[in-house]
Amino acid sequence: MASKSADWKDWIPGVLSEQQVQWLCENRTIRNAAVDNHAIGSSAIDLHLSEDCYLMKAGSVKPLQGEKYHDALKTYGQRMKKSQEYRLNAGKTYVFPLHERLIPRDIQDRNIFGQATAKSSVGRVDVLARLIADGSYHYEGFQPESLTTGDLYVEVTPMTFNVIVKAGISLSQLRLFIGNPDNCALKGSEISKCVLGHGNTDASLSLDLTNAEIAGLPASAFFVKRGKENQEPVRLWKTDQKPEPWKYWRLQASNRKRFTIEAGNFYILRSKERIRLPPGVAVYCRASDETLGEMRIHYAGFVHPHFGYGTAAGTPLIFEVRGHDFPVNLKDGEKMAQLIFYRMSRDSERSDRSYEGQNLQLSKFFGNWPKRLEKGEGGQVAPAN
Repeated sequence: MASKSADWKDWIPGVLSEQQVQWLCENRTIRNAAVDNHAIGSSAIDLHLSEDCYLMKAGSVKPLQGEKYHDALKTYGQRMKKSQEYRLNAGKTYVFPLHERLIPRDIQDRNIFGQATAKSSVGRVDVLARLIADGSYHYEGFQPESLTTGDLYVEVTPMTFNVIVKAGISLSQLRLFIGNPDNCALKGSEISKCVLGHGNTDASLSLDLTNAEIAGLPASAFFVKRGKENQEPVRLWKTDQKPEPWKYWRLQASNRKRFTIEAGNFYILRSKERIRLPPGVAVYCRASDETLGEMRIHYAGFVHPHFGYGTAAGTPLIFEVRGHDFPVNLKDGEKMAQLIFYRMSRDSERSDRSYEGQNLQLSKFFGNWPKRLEKGEGGQVAPAN
């Protein structure tokens, strides 16, 4: 597609749309980017793995302020033998240099800030994928003045499943802003009412424990018990070889509007609120983990313009939750996350309806449920005879 974006000096502060990001790619502020209909979304660009992979011998190494991360890879990383595919084992940390890179001078001249997050399909298999930008001292983003070389990396840690990745796939996405994101935020109860409905004035998302029907069985959550790391690995790209979900996941119904997060287990749940996001607004979803005790919530934090906008009721978001050291009991309607609304620098013209009809939904990397399931012990399920 040909870019119709005006010169960057005319852009107003906000999240850059697909047209503006494409302009940056065509003018080589973002190098080696795939400027096609799939890589550039309505408010973010996909970042792709290179052929190099490093196993971090001592675990995660935090980004280094003002330094080249490649130096950390030489000291703490073990470069793996080049392969068409890499198996990443649960509990281990790996780093991939990314195919895309930024031109620091252009980023600084244009006052462009970056935020990143794992893609939603990646988060739903309990894989942490965190961006590292050379010179930045924190994960998942950068300020323009912090960039040094413009090289980008992604740190990947599978938590529950062993996974398989290959060069050219995308695990992470980058959202770009003209101006500081804090100055692009939309505040006040009116935007919350617009996106979430008039009953919600504080931009929060709460837990929905009503049961959905999954292949004939009631469930308010999917979960994986601790210790399932030895199952067949999951491929993190589109393939006909998708694993059968009942071999990995269990179902849990909620009968009394209460739900227990068991230590070490990984859960997929959903929000009670339904989102209808207009083309001029982008969202970051931040977990309210400081109030929820011994559990960790993570969500692929970007919600893109048009999400749920084609439905009358809107679309729920999916929570990914991992228990920590002891069980936590949650109630229906408990607040789980907070939304931050950002204005778009230019309204998005792209409407991706991939998740518009989602309710309680696994990652696209798993196959479909059968028409009918039967339930065994401990939430285990299998196709009905």
